Amino acid sequence: MSVDTVVRASVRLRASPLHDLVLTHLRALWRDPGTLAADPGAAALANATTELLRALLTSAAHDTDDHRVRSALDDSLAARITAYVRRHLTDPELTPDRIAREHAVSRRQLYVVLARVGISLEQWVIGERLEAACRLLTSPRHVGLPVSAVAARCGFTSPSHFTRRFRAAYGVTPREWRRLRIQDAASSPRAEQ
Repeated sequence: MSVDTVVRASVRLRASPLHDLVLTHLRALWRDPGTLAADPGAAALANATTELLRALLTSAAHDTDDHRVRSALDDSLAARITAYVRRHLTDPELTPDRIAREHAVSRRQLYVVLARVGISLEQWVIGERLEAACRLLTSPRHVGLPVSAVAARCGFTSPSHFTRRFRAAYGVTPREWRRLRIQDAASSPRAEQ
């Protein structure tokens, strides 16, 4: 991106339709940067953040009818969608129609955009929710939380659906997984010190 583009954008950031989205995203990153940096998805998050910023600068520097703005918005759409989904992951009302509506695309276009970057929406959302559930199940703060509450906090509307999906992904029920992980943690060398 040229210096001229960045300078032009700097005085028009609030005029961009992406301004509030990027601001919300950056504020979310600021809340717990240590946890995000340690997450296995940190590199993908960094790339998505870079693409969002590039799209904001391009949008603010040019008229929205400009082909460069359209191109930047299109290029960053998958990153914007995944960032949105991660922010709303625990919401059981997160549906493909809602995601498409929030990004001003059709449901079909939503699937096409995500397929281009190798994402199957339903499987990806379930996977992200299951990873969040794994963290909750073994978190010392949440060790007494019932499995049904973990399911609800991670966006699953049905505890039985959660248990089926969890078993399919990890080979054990959430309750068994929690028990095994807690046993492993108790018998680790660090726990004995």
